[in-house]
Amino acid sequence: MSEKVTLKTLKSNEREARKNLIIDAAERVFATKPVDKATMREIADEAGMATSSIYRFFSNQEAILIAAAVRTQSEFNNTLDRFFDENKPEESLKRVLDIYIDFISENDTYFRMMTILMSQGNLNLESSKSLVDVMNQTLVRVDRIFKLMKFTDNPRPLSRYIYASLIGISVSYNKLPGSNPESRIKHMKSLAEVLYDMIIHYPRDSKLPA
Repeated sequence: MSEKVTLKTLKSNEREARKNLIIDAAERVFATKPVDKATMREIADEAGMATSSIYRFFSNQEAILIAAAVRTQSEFNNTLDRFFDENKPEESLKRVLDIYIDFISENDTYFRMMTILMSQGNLNLESSKSLVDVMNQTLVRVDRIFKLMKFTDNPRPLSRYIYASLIGISVSYNKLPGSNPESRIKHMKSLAEVLYDMIIHYPRDSKLPA
């Protein structure tokens, strides 16, 4: 019995390793050309695999794109966990805003992948579920901060507001023409500070919309 479990585990680990190899290759391809212009053949060539082999792990390019976004979003969530301090929720909120701006600025491929995914309304429901789940885990972390800040109502609308505002800031300014990376980051962080001040001064006992 133990040998079968071990063999099953080894096969599962091998499958995950191959999936990650494909995702790594896809991210390298996405870094060199528009995400929606990349082909499965280009990803396969970069991974050193036959195109037909990729379809054993991903049904199409959209599935690879979603898997890559999920992996990077999970890394972002892990980063939030490392900087979370339940004794200093206001400071933790400020860190969330700073971390997001830095994360987007340092992960251009992820930014472009999410821009494509968030602008499409016809994603496959089954494959996009993992993306929805991992984004929800980001909101859960922000919910926790608001609860510690003593907001009396369900904090999820505020968490969504924070996340949507950060996405809006990054989409508007992360690739602002005529500016350099340093000035763009500085500008985005100044807008994030405005967002932070708005939240800090929001009445803690307010009834929030559902």
